Amino acid sequence: MEHANFFSLLFLIFMATAMVMSMAADPQSSTTTTTSTTTQAYTNFVKTSCNATTYPSVCLTSLLPYANSVKSNPIRLVKQALSATVKSASATRSTVSKLAKSKNISKGDAAILKDCIEELKDSIDEITDSLKAVSSLGSSVNKRFAISNAQTWTSAAITDVYTCIDEFSDQKVSPAVKKKIRSSIVNIARRSSNALYLINHLNI
Repeated sequence: MEHANFFSLLFLIFMATAMVMSMAADPQSSTTTTTSTTTQAYTNFVKTSCNATTYPSVCLTSLLPYANSVKSNPIRLVKQALSATVKSASATRSTVSKLAKSKNISKGDAAILKDCIEELKDSIDEITDSLKAVSSLGSSVNKRFAISNAQTWTSAAITDVYTCIDEFSDQKVSPAVKKKIRSSIVNIARRSSNALYLINHLNI
């Protein structure tokens, strides 16, 4: 009986040693599992937040790649939404500016594009101001006031972008010009609308 207990004890010691050696050989296994679970949680947070916005697919396209930096922080999500909007608007403004200077464009199209460039510039400035307001929340004494400012600036940006879109709808613009930039401008408007939704639902 003593021999049986002795061999059972040896077996348990052997198994315990094997487990320790296995963990030592692959110390990242548990870390990898934890990291994967955390990443999934961040991804789910962005997906859940975006699914509630006005344009979910646009939201997911622009924000899902930043899930790990956003984590599960609503303010970071808003800041990323605004930053992505500024980036998109700046790229579109650059494209419109180049198109407006094109030699084969009509005077009528050039005039409309010039107005649109100004509207986009204003919207970029306003979204930037909104981003500053949201970024100040951490140190702001009056957080509701900061959020109100962000709402005002973002709403103004949306109005400016839609003014540009309306010009394309109300006036005769060549199909070639409209095809090149209208979808990009509509995308800016949708990103701005999603950002405003996220700002409106900050629980601070």
